[in-house]
Amino acid sequence: MTAAPSTSRQDQRPWLLALLATTVVAAVLRLIVLGGVPGNLFYDASVRSMTLSLHNFLYGAFDPTAATAIDKPPIDLWLQVVAVKLFGFSSVVLKLPEAIAGTLAVPLLYDLVRRLAGPLAALCSAITLAILPTAVITARSDTMDSLMMLVLVAVAWLLLRAVERRDWRLLAAAGVLLGIDFNIKLFEALIALPAFLVFLWLSWGGEPVGVRLRRLIAPAALFVAFSLAWMAFVSLSPARERPWPIGSTNGSIWNSVFVWDGWDRIVKPAAPASFSTKTSAVPATTIRLTAARRTSSRTGSKPGLFRLFQYSQVGYGTALGTVLFAAIVFALVALVPLLRRRLRAPPQATPQQRIVWAATLAAAVWLITGFVLFSFSAHTQPRYLEAFTPAVAIALGCSLPIVVRRARDLFGVYVLLATFATAMLEGAAETASGKHGYLAITLSALLAGPVALYIGLACAVLVRDRHWPGWYSPLLATAGMLGALLAMSAVRDVLLIKDRSHAQGAEIAIAPSIEDPIAHFLKAHQGSAHYEAAFTASTVAAPFIIDAARPVLLLTSIGGRPFVSYQQLMRQHAEGRVRYVVTDAVCTQPVPTHPSCSTAMRTVHDQARDVTTLTGLPATDSWRVYDLGPTPTKR
Repeated sequence: MTAAPSTSRQDQRPWLLALLATTVVAAVLRLIVLGGVPGNLFYDASVRSMTLSLHNFLYGAFDPTAATAIDKPPIDLWLQVVAVKLFGFSSVVLKLPEAIAGTLAVPLLYDLVRRLAGPLAALCSAITLAILPTAVITARSDTMDSLMMLVLVAVAWLLLRAVERRDWRLLAAAGVLLGIDFNIKLFEALIALPAFLVFLWLSWGGEPVGVRLRRLIAPAALFVAFSLAWMAFVSLSPARERPWPIGSTNGSIWNSVFVWDGWDRIVKPAAPASFSTKTSAVPATTIRLTAARRTSSRTGSKPGLFRLFQYSQVGYGTALGTVLFAAIVFALVALVPLLRRRLRAPPQATPQQRIVWAATLAAAVWLITGFVLFSFSAHTQPRYLEAFTPAVAIALGCSLPIVVRRARDLFGVYVLLATFATAMLEGAAETASGKHGYLAITLSALLAGPVALYIGLACAVLVRDRHWPGWYSPLLATAGMLGALLAMSAVRDVLLIKDRSHAQGAEIAIAPSIEDPIAHFLKAHQGSAHYEAAFTASTVAAPFIIDAARPVLLLTSIGGRPFVSYQQLMRQHAEGRVRYVVTDAVCTQPVPTHPSCSTAMRTVHDQARDVTTLTGLPATDSWRVYDLGPTPTKR
């Protein structure tokens, strides 16, 4: 980054118009045909249950009776509940908070970068974030990652303003906001924390260490307090009021947050996906997969240095890798002079120069932290990458204009062309391994050719006249290169929208042709039973909760962990509280981590009556409905 030059209001008008156009494009990409995107059944069912009572709302209940809860604080889902209360329960309304958050992040990132590197770098960063496929597809989902990303950008903006104005209140507000962000997406929101600390520490470089440490005490205390506030509230509540967090091994929210959603995400591979990902168009035999294959479909690819650059089922490479590679290459070239100075700030640096230098290193730390963590963590989903997409956008948006401005001699032109060609070739090769390979190569040639020819002509004039021609414009060169680098991402956005893709990796919504017959059967035959049915897992029960918001009984938690034993199930049946059991698969292989293979479900399969054909589903379908027998008449 370079210090932002001062500009008048009149000079800012073209940039503001360009930002407005960029924001409109971002909004269109995130809002168009939003209702056609499949939802996340787990979170949608939770929102449905949370609308039923204040208790369910506060505790983040998953099922209508609040026997279970989601595995994290429900801060983000609260926004969805409010939206549902205002506009009604629908697919569009559930996704609206995330789409708006993803759109608002674009102008906020622009203002953040503008204060550090000027309007050109800011606009390039905003355009990158607006078009980046990972950001687009995540904002079109009903998960909480886009809101988490927006809050991270807001925290960075507050930190910058706090340092510039030396205002401890803004610093405290940043600590509070980061604590709230932890409650939105837990440790994913802390990936930027090392970068934030680096920025603050280096920005205060002219002051004693003790002074810098004391300045961090108050915001750190506020961050911890707000991070743990909801979990403390739940833990201090009476035991009878607390739902069981799905994902916890002992019923504690601390275990769910720090183990299931914390350490296990880094070192423990994902549990096999539920067989409920099957649709009616898929043969039943396709769901009887091995545990290893199901795990692979969830994570997309194996951990490793090149994970984010590979074309895979989840598409890390085409969703982020092409832009990430370009950002890394251009950032390395742009940082060469800084590296030659051994990362030291200029001895006589002004406060603003020191802030810019600290922000440059902080952005690099943010980018490296996200890249390393998501490349090597055991469990990664495409939407998780939102934790460092702003860093990717900043790296490319700030470094590209710097490299273009340095091309004022023949050597600089060679460096610029080599860097650009390397990024374009990697993007074409990466996308060529997927189903749209020929399109990627053709598009790269069509867009890279004119840009390279333009710079080549300028180079020829330079060699002849020893100075840059008047028609050469760094602004035009930057715009052309950025357009070429993001062209494949823009095409990817269109394909994602056209295909109704979503941010849940390999998960697929349950087809109505399966859900509707079972739901109608259960409604007609539930009788006086309290529970609509017992379900093998939360993913199996979710569509029925969304449909009718009636009480359900879960047999297992995450990874097939027993939640209700067979004896407890039969006790509930004897009391007239449940009659039917629904599963999405038959356990044909001993997979202990799969819900259909739990001890309770295997006993139900052996002893209960299979009434699947009475629902209208064929006997060959993987879904099964079992009848435990008539419920005893209450006296």
